[in-house]
Amino acid sequence: MKTFAAFLLLFINLSGLTHAQEEKISVLLLTGGHGFDRPAFFDMLDSFENIEYKEMRHPNANAGFLQPEGYDVILFYDMVQQISEAEKAAFEGLVNQGIGLVFLHHAIVSYQDWDFYREVVGGRYIENGEDTQTQSNYRHDVQFDAWIADKTHPITRGMKAFDIDDEIYGQVFIAPEVNVLISTSHPESMEHLMWCREVNPKTRSVYLQPGHGPGIFAESSYQKLLKYSLEWAAFRR
Repeated sequence: MKTFAAFLLLFINLSGLTHAQEEKISVLLLTGGHGFDRPAFFDMLDSFENIEYKEMRHPNANAGFLQPEGYDVILFYDMVQQISEAEKAAFEGLVNQGIGLVFLHHAIVSYQDWDFYREVVGGRYIENGEDTQTQSNYRHDVQFDAWIADKTHPITRGMKAFDIDDEIYGQVFIAPEVNVLISTSHPESMEHLMWCREVNPKTRSVYLQPGHGPGIFAESSYQKLLKYSLEWAAFRR
């Protein structure tokens, strides 16, 4: 009888684990402030079978910080400067409580005067409008290499170097404490294209620079990087 009870308990525990593994990752997608190819981008997201998402567009997207609704990850694909003090406080509360954060491409330009945002992103595209020596820059339609800087991380483990045709950023501030995942040798580009960090024991952050699109959204290596980033940020990888 004891053997049967132990077996039943083991079966229940394994069933619960399987259910947790099969449960989809819930993503809050923030967009607005910068155009993008919506069909190509959403075709990519829809191909991620273990991901479900809800899009909130600016000027109302930051309201998602006030009513997070149990999302596992916030995916930032927006580029804005305006945010209320209440929304800032709500976002900081989410980070302290625990939330996955994935910042894509132009999201690094947002909130130039909000240092907490820069800290959780791990960098900033600088737009000071005056000093050209410290201001970041960009160029469209560039072919550049992407090589794996960290071959042991769960996001990039097993991946090989690949080529990219997309927009590059230059002279971007990157915090020294980030864990660099992917870099490039292109002389005009920022040296590191992707990084991550554990903001605290409950919050993981990833930044991925390529993502202007639309061609990059169909690239299998890029799709894997974004999908694996969402999984890692949600503590599923």
